[in-house]
Amino acid sequence: VGYGGILSSSRVALYDTLHTTSHNGENRNLMGKGYEDFIRDVPLLARLPEGELRALAARGRARTYVADAVIFHEGDPGDSLHIVIDGAIRIALISSEGEERTVALLGPGEFVGHLALLDGRPRSASAIAHGPTTTLVVTRDDFRRWLAERPPAALALLEAMSLLIRRTDEVLADMTFLGLPKRLAKRVLDLVGGLEGTEAEGRRLRITQAELASMLGVSRESVNRQLNVFAQKGWIALGRGSITVIDLAALRVFLEAA
Repeated sequence: VGYGGILSSSRVALYDTLHTTSHNGENRNLMGKGYEDFIRDVPLLARLPEGELRALAARGRARTYVADAVIFHEGDPGDSLHIVIDGAIRIALISSEGEERTVALLGPGEFVGHLALLDGRPRSASAIAHGPTTTLVVTRDDFRRWLAERPPAALALLEAMSLLIRRTDEVLADMTFLGLPKRLAKRVLDLVGGLEGTEAEGRRLRITQAELASMLGVSRESVNRQLNVFAQKGWIALGRGSITVIDLAALRVFLEAA
């Protein structure tokens, strides 16, 4: 049994797909990265020419938050893009009954709010600093001024939007056809970057079973049972508030098996 219909799995999955990172939790080495490198990592902006990226990055500003500081609340105006430079952001949805569900944990190089640059609609989730955190912020006003000066950039943005829509279709297919074991395996691989073929073995995820359950829209007990199955097979190791991937290949084979 999950959290009920108030915060459906589809709402969580679609928020995760459309509003947050697509970099699969890969904590890359960010030393020496300029602001334009962070901008380039946002799929909505990745197809922009180099000169346009630099011009947009020049409008960005770094902001620092203490642990547990609220970066924005659900319902706040969608007025900026945040890219994590250091630390982490926890994205959470709140039900009408006050229940909180974690949608995603975003590490360095990951982002939230890129669609706010286009539509300015109210935030559909809250963002909280998961420890001391620094973000690169690009406001919607700065983005609109930049775009008004560069009409050809609109075509690159339309191409990027089409890719986001295709990714949404993939997420909906997962929800329809994959059971919990494979959805959980895919989420773990996603968080460590294993879906992109990066070197993720031995990587420790700082995430609780309750947070994983919240992301998948199921109970913590269901996630606990399946993680223990993975651990018994030697694919992962469980720690207090953490998961360590031991056998990345086995998780991939399990995910891809018919």
